[in-house]
Amino acid sequence: MIRAFVAAIAAAACVAVPALAQQPNPREMSGIPRPTNEDPAGTVSVRVIRGSFTNNVVGQAVEFDVDGKKQTVKTDVNGRAAVSGLKPGANVRAVTVLDGERLESQPMTVGTSGIRVMLVGADPDAAAREAADRELAAAPPVKGTVVFGPESRVVAQFSGDALSIFYVFDLLNSARTRVDIGGPVIIDLPAEARGASLLDESSKQATVAGARVTVLGPFMPGSTKVGVGFELPYTGGTARLEQTLPVMLQQLNVLLAQTGNLDIKSAQIESTQRGSDQGQAIVVGRGPAIAAGKTLVLDVTGLPHHALWPRYVALGLAGTVITIGIWAAVVVPPRRRAA
Repeated sequence: MIRAFVAAIAAAACVAVPALAQQPNPREMSGIPRPTNEDPAGTVSVRVIRGSFTNNVVGQAVEFDVDGKKQTVKTDVNGRAAVSGLKPGANVRAVTVLDGERLESQPMTVGTSGIRVMLVGADPDAAAREAADRELAAAPPVKGTVVFGPESRVVAQFSGDALSIFYVFDLLNSARTRVDIGGPVIIDLPAEARGASLLDESSKQATVAGARVTVLGPFMPGSTKVGVGFELPYTGGTARLEQTLPVMLQQLNVLLAQTGNLDIKSAQIESTQRGSDQGQAIVVGRGPAIAAGKTLVLDVTGLPHHALWPRYVALGLAGTVITIGIWAAVVVPPRRRAA
């Protein structure tokens, strides 16, 4: 249940917060039109890139075929070429030839919104870079640092009278070589955490013992996945999570499966977004980076709980009875006790 929930909530987060989503392969997106409100209705915008999203192609001629009439527009500094003022129902196709390769969009029909499409050419240097990366990754590790990347997140779920917390950390090494940070990354969970266990997606470099998660180095280029779940006990309607971070967290992302009056509160959260996935309400909170050694403080509010005053009254009465018994045994004169 834990693993299924984390997978579902992560998928929903990618919809609710696009910044959390894994970047798709640009070549798989080439030529596919996407309606957008970022451009006025009647506008078709084409972006030409070479291999990756960072390689815009400037000054590239793009031919637009609008209902059989052709016009050519060159891409700007952002790699975009556009035509505008098209009437609803117009049929459009965009074509460019990049490095001898013909790139063509799917047919597009102008509607009530703008349309954007990417034309993605091959990167001739990609193979050489990949070979160099493999060679560097196999070399001896060098001194370096790692961080919790921007796709790391904290997930909270209340189910069966228990509050579960999941850390889905993306331990990121941005270098092209393996790095040695001088020891393992140690995540000391809150002292009250119970039943901590690693999630299936975790790297084999990670282990958990009690409330301590240890991730051994050296760390490969890219990300090392570390996921851990545990139960966080609470009393009253609010549970507080305090987690000291061993390395920098580049962006705070908190996800809550909302049931009843559940909500998340933290001075470190700058914005909150609410959405749903398959009928499940979701709250997504985002905040800025948190430095290594600093503590994330998060409250989960609106938790269902039983009133504590009956317990305190019962304990008080029991204490009174015990006190009276002791007083009777010690203070009452011996004759009266004998009688």
